[in-house]
Amino acid sequence: MVNNILIYGYHIINEALLSNNIKIIIILIDKKKKNIKKYILLINKLIKKNISIKYLDKNNLDKILYKKNNNKKKINHQGLISYIYFKKKYILNNIIKNKKKLIILILDNINDTKNIGSIIRTSVCLNVNLIIIQKNYYIYNSKIIKISSGAIFKIPICREKNIENTIKFFKKNKIKIISITEKSKKNCINYFNINNIYKNSIALILGNEEKGISNNILKLSDDKIKIPILYNKISSLNVSVACGIILYELNRNLNLL
Repeated sequence: MVNNILIYGYHIINEALLSNNIKIIIILIDKKKKNIKKYILLINKLIKKNISIKYLDKNNLDKILYKKNNNKKKINHQGLISYIYFKKKYILNNIIKNKKKLIILILDNINDTKNIGSIIRTSVCLNVNLIIIQKNYYIYNSKIIKISSGAIFKIPICREKNIENTIKFFKKNKIKIISITEKSKKNCINYFNINNIYKNSIALILGNEEKGISNNILKLSDDKIKIPILYNKISSLNVSVACGIILYELNRNLNLL
C-alpha cells in the first residue's frame, strides 16, 4: 500500500471515483462550486459512496496546493482537491498467469515525469495491459497522476527491482521481447503484421531519454525495431512520442483500433 496522495481537478477526481483500486479518503470542495450542476452530480456520487466531503474557501484550497508545490506557483484545482491511496500492489506473476495474451510495455530507466505520465496515458488509450518500471522510481505522485489525466488508475504498473530478471522471466513464459531502438535496421512499419507477432504475449521496451536501452537489455531482446525518421534531420524522437507511434502501429497491424 502506498502513502496518501494529493490529487486535484474535476476530471482526475472523477477517474479516481471510477477505479476499484483507489480509496478516496476525503474530498475538499470550493464552497462556491457546490451549486453548479456538474459539481452537484459529483457530490451526489460522493454521498452514495460514503466519501467524506469538506467545503472550503478557494483561498484555503490554493494554500494547500501552494504548499504542496513548494510555493512555486498556483495550480488550477477547479475547486476540487482529494487525498487518495492505491488499495493494492500489482503482482507480476498473477497478471501473467491470468491472461493468455498481453501487450506489455517495459520502461528501461525512463525517469522524466512528463514522459512517464504521457506514456501511461497513451498506453491506456492503445490497449497496453501492463507497464513495467524500475522499482527505484516512485510513480504514484500528484504530477504523474495529473499528466496521465488519471489513466494511471486504469492500468496495472509493476515496479520491478531488476528489469533484466523481469525480461528473463517473460522469456521463460514465452513472451516475445522487442526493443524499440534507432540502432536496429528493421523498420516498425507493418512489422507486427508481417511477422505474425501476436501469437502469444509481447513486451515492448522503451529506453532512457538520453542513453536509450541498455546494452544488456538489448542482448536479451528477441528482436529490435526502429521508427523511421524522414529526412534524417534529427537522430531520435522524444520517448513518449515514440511510444505513441509504436503502439499505434501495433494496434493498426493487429486490427485492434
